[in-house]
Amino acid sequence: MDREQILLKNALLYEGGHRRRTEHILKVYGLTRLIAVSEKVSDSELAILSAAAILHDIPIKRCKEVYGDACQENQRSMAPEMVSGMMQEAGYEVQMVEPVLQLVLRHHRYDEEPSNRLRILMEADLLINYLEDMDRDKLEKRKGIFKSSSGRELLKTIAGIE
Repeated sequence: MDREQILLKNALLYEGGHRRRTEHILKVYGLTRLIAVSEKVSDSELAILSAAAILHDIPIKRCKEVYGDACQENQRSMAPEMVSGMMQEAGYEVQMVEPVLQLVLRHHRYDEEPSNRLRILMEADLLINYLEDMDRDKLEKRKGIFKSSSGRELLKTIAGIE
């Protein structure tokens, strides 16, 4: 198994069979990779995006256990230790932790202009959130995030938003 497969397996095991979070990881991971490959990102960008997609919501379980609340502030406080630990355990180089952590910390920061890599993760997460339970109006308000041709095409096909 390579480090990405180890990270994915460890994240799924960490969720302990929680169906919604396990499925969410798999769906965001798959859609992030699809958009990234369609946008012809480099192999190093794909590795960062893939790890971030796997770990983007990983603090939720611990936040609920510790704080009883998985609000964004609580998730951001737990993310550095969890992301770093899980990546190191899977064999990632130390220099890869920070770019992945930044994506995890910022993937719900819709008020700032995202980098290309953050935008790809946001597009995937927003589309999956919509398919799972997000109100269409919320997605419509965030349609400006969708800049990649693949993301815009999926937004139109999946949600009927142009």
